[in-house]
Amino acid sequence: MVFLRSDTAAKLCVVDHYPSDRFTFSSHGYDLHIENELVADAFAGLSVQEQSILILHFVLDLPDQEVGRLVGMSRSAVQRRRAKSLTELRIKLAALMPNGG
Repeated sequence: MVFLRSDTAAKLCVVDHYPSDRFTFSSHGYDLHIENELVADAFAGLSVQEQSILILHFVLDLPDQEVGRLVGMSRSAVQRRRAKSLTELRIKLAALMPNGG
């Protein structure tokens, strides 16, 4: 069995990425790019406010208090909404990919 170092493996193939191959969601001037269509569809099913909370948290790595200030919610409301949104995404994706994708 042969194992390739990651830098060697990276030189063995080329993957082209085009803007049309991804879906872009924006909040407060920041973008989240999703390449998987199923994930993008599930994310698009969230409310704009839920999308904003996830983008601000995961793209900018902002704490809940700062996210709350930007979206007009309390820190605890942001935390609850983020947890609810992530659970909703997991359920949607599990239904679309019952065997793990």
